[in-house]
Amino acid sequence: MMAKQSIIKHCLRLNMQNEQHQRIQKVLEGLNKDIHKSENQFIIKAVDFYIRSFEDDDIMEKLHRKKKPEYVTVEALEDIRRELESSMKDEMIRLLGTAITGGITVRTAGGTGQDSRRAEDPEADNPYMTEAANRWG
Repeated sequence: MMAKQSIIKHCLRLNMQNEQHQRIQKVLEGLNKDIHKSENQFIIKAVDFYIRSFEDDDIMEKLHRKKKPEYVTVEALEDIRRELESSMKDEMIRLLGTAITGGITVRTAGGTGQDSRRAEDPEADNPYMTEAANRWG
């Protein structure tokens, strides 16, 4: 008798000393045959669901990796640091200006401040913010 060439077999081996394998065995053993026609079909659906959940993640080896390695360079970190420093400096100047002017928003070189009253702003009367802004530069 000749086996069908369209069928490929994979073996599933479970170790009953492994908790994860025990859970799988328990489910397969008690599988509701009214819903799932066979253990084989249930496993196929479970594996397919898992694969579809990860979409483009690295489940399989990729023969031709065109994607650049994903890592952060020292230059990129330095750019991020400079950008954060500049942003924080502008914000501290804005807060200090608001505190000094009694609630009138101050325009900074890089900002688009508004000349509106902000009397209800709790940051405007915060001495800690003023002190931090003074120390910043």
